[in-house]
Amino acid sequence: MAYIIKRKHKNYSSYLVRIKRKGFKIIFKTFLQKTDAIKWARAMERKLDQGDFSDYGEATRVTLGDMFKRFIREGKHLSRKDERAYRFRVNTLGKDIIADTNLLRLSAKHIIEFKERRSRVVSATTINKDLSFISVVIDTAIQDWGFIFLIIL
Repeated sequence: MAYIIKRKHKNYSSYLVRIKRKGFKIIFKTFLQKTDAIKWARAMERKLDQGDFSDYGEATRVTLGDMFKRFIREGKHLSRKDERAYRFRVNTLGKDIIADTNLLRLSAKHIIEFKERRSRVVSATTINKDLSFISVVIDTAIQDWGFIFLIIL
């Protein structure tokens, strides 16, 4: 059930929408106009009814660098043949700008810029190995850790 609560501030009013459903976490969102709040609440309830709702909350707080560190910390690299190379890639890629990219914002543009930066320093083979490592970490995040996010290509 969706609840809309009017919140009065000094210069304006806002509307807090709270949707509570059994089997789901409570969903909150704030709007400046009540009509927008009502439309969003209906759309979210419809998604919940259809089972089409995905929670991207955790992906908004985590960067790709955090995923690299977690991959090593949980020993996911130990089952690989080249475990030392994986630790080296975490250290190397952790210093690059791509490590600061939010998982929810990660796009093909970030990957292309990463390839251009790395091409000035290393060979094409190393770039392919780096991209393969990024792919393995993202696949692990989705399959093992339950992260839900989209990569826009």
